[in-house]
Amino acid sequence: MRVLVDLADRAGELFAVVSTPARAVPERPVRWTAGRRLLVAKDEPVGDAEAAALATAVDLGRSSAAELERYGRLLFEAAFGAQTWRELVTDAAGSPYLELAVRGPAGQGQADQEQACEGQAAAAGLQALRWEALHDGTAHVAAKGAATDPETRHRRGALSVGIVRLVPLPPPVLQNEAGLLSPISRIPRVLFAVGSRLTDPRVRPGAEFMGILRHLERRGGSIQARVLESASAPSLARELERFQPDVLHVIGHGRWFPVDQCVKLQLRAEQPEGGDEYVTAGQLLDVFAEAAHMPTVVMLSACQTGAAAPGAAPVNALPFAAQLVAGGVLVVVAMAGDISDTACRVFTRSLTQAIGEGGPLVEAVIRGRRAAFHARPDLDSADWLLPAVFLADHVASESRLVDAGATRAARDRIRDLDFDWEPVFCGRGIFIEAMDRLLDGDDPLNVLVACTPDPGKSYGGMRLLRELGARAVREGRLPVLLGPFDEDPPTDRAQLAEALSDKLDEMRDNLGLAPKQNRIVETAGPGAKRPQVVRAIRAAFEELVADLPAGDPVLASPEPRVVLLCHRVDQWQDALDDLLGMIGQKGLSPGAYPVPVVLTGADTGELAHARLVRYNGAAWAKFAPLGRFRDHDDDPEDILAYQWWLLNPPERTAVYVPRRGVGPGWQGQLRWVMRKVIYDEDELFGFARASSVFFSSEMDGDVLESYRRAAQ
Repeated sequence: MRVLVDLADRAGELFAVVSTPARAVPERPVRWTAGRRLLVAKDEPVGDAEAAALATAVDLGRSSAAELERYGRLLFEAAFGAQTWRELVTDAAGSPYLELAVRGPAGQGQADQEQACEGQAAAAGLQALRWEALHDGTAHVAAKGAATDPETRHRRGALSVGIVRLVPLPPPVLQNEAGLLSPISRIPRVLFAVGSRLTDPRVRPGAEFMGILRHLERRGGSIQARVLESASAPSLARELERFQPDVLHVIGHGRWFPVDQCVKLQLRAEQPEGGDEYVTAGQLLDVFAEAAHMPTVVMLSACQTGAAAPGAAPVNALPFAAQLVAGGVLVVVAMAGDISDTACRVFTRSLTQAIGEGGPLVEAVIRGRRAAFHARPDLDSADWLLPAVFLADHVASESRLVDAGATRAARDRIRDLDFDWEPVFCGRGIFIEAMDRLLDGDDPLNVLVACTPDPGKSYGGMRLLRELGARAVREGRLPVLLGPFDEDPPTDRAQLAEALSDKLDEMRDNLGLAPKQNRIVETAGPGAKRPQVVRAIRAAFEELVADLPAGDPVLASPEPRVVLLCHRVDQWQDALDDLLGMIGQKGLSPGAYPVPVVLTGADTGELAHARLVRYNGAAWAKFAPLGRFRDHDDDPEDILAYQWWLLNPPERTAVYVPRRGVGPGWQGQLRWVMRKVIYDEDELFGFARASSVFFSSEMDGDVLESYRRAAQ
């Protein structure tokens, strides 16, 4: 049930106006104090000095548990009071949650320009209050829920309470008159735009990104992600236009600029030698306009982007996040202060998991907030207060952002086709970008070759193919993986045909399709010409796609629908000659439509230079080295990978993160430990456990599990 919280000026007297669909709630006389930084009941005996001290402590995240409770109780009495609150909780009985939607001055938008500016400033002041701290006399309701029995202090069976801030927005085309959004019916596309380097130790954006992504994958959701590192305004516009993401997640820094009287968001200057470039909310909206694409959701893992600026010019009074909503973004999640890594990470993980599972938006917010609270249940930290959610005012609380059926189907197929492996896949951005081009039917690229420099090592070639295969599934394509072939690879045409035929039979079993004989082995006999073999393979692929059940995403996707992935082709001997003879500008050629091909193998000289030299320079073929992660100090891809793995450990293992302010001395030591391997769980986590001076450990899994137990 949604409860609207507004302010109304009645002939110079201020009232808190609470409205619900169920009842008329008496208005409560209130007053601003501490320079519009705290709202209290009109007759509340609290002075400006005490109120200012409370507001400052809470706003800066320095409040004690007692101060935070005092702040929350003052705000609670101003807006509700015990009697009204009991009535609201009673009305919401049977609902899954109670949503408090902080809106602003009643009747906003219908006054003249001067009054509109004053109304905007008043809305900013109202939304700047830390409503998440509301305390009903026994507990903070956003963290513990509202007791359905006033005498219940332990909150068992308590009604969950979600808090959002509403911003006026001209309504777009909605699903229905109730204001429900049309859920995203495809695998949600998420663009992670990192305003800093992925390895920036101040925000650890690379680790945060992979933490969110992999946690969501493991826990039941599925997203198609792309990362834009060192994002500038022009590069962000290009990527938004190209990728068309449903969600934009910006990771970086947010800062208050006193001269401009507003919060700005960190991006990078376009020039390679340029440094940070901070942009206003209006400038970010200009980026969306240039790209001709408005994300449905913007998530800002950046400090201060959810904070308002009381006393600022009216145009800048609304929080950065609220200005984005006013400009057309339907949902914005931002941070209303300087938030710790743990609280931000746990909140964002839990929120994205809930969204990916297809739950209502406000329920996802509740889960994220309470998970962050359970990381610090003793209230030594108030970071759980800081994540703030802003919605367009016509968006209903029960709106679901994602069709869970689509994400569930993709996740199941990834598992059915054996593409879901540990450890977390890291780096290799050049191959991810190339795969996206392979799946774009308008791009000429149809062949990708990943060459490793050492014949005795694969450097993750099979992991790369599995990751690319999973990416193809999320885009609604069907990947066919020939491998692993570290042992017993096909060495002639007959063995290659048999391996491919067996793979298609295996895929039919895993996809629940009836067996069907293909003609690949029969056609690939002695004397057969390569075009004949290609036609038989393509026909088998077409039959596999045609036999998929109605409504399968592959049937609705454009060409290419099938991608062929081949492992350790340098060991294939004569079979490699046949494969290369069947490769051309359409991938598996000849043919009327593309069938892209990805090859991994060791660069023995023969593979890269003798057999593939004829493809060098072709627009439809790309060659890229697949070796150890880069270990340059100016681009430490290896250190980033180690951080990703440490943040995404095996089950029941602690998360390890570099301590704030720690010097880079640990990096050289870790490189020495990992000098002979790409990934070794014992070596990597053993180093982190033994290096407490460099790393702190946190049990993110226990934090989330404790919330799940408390929420039951």
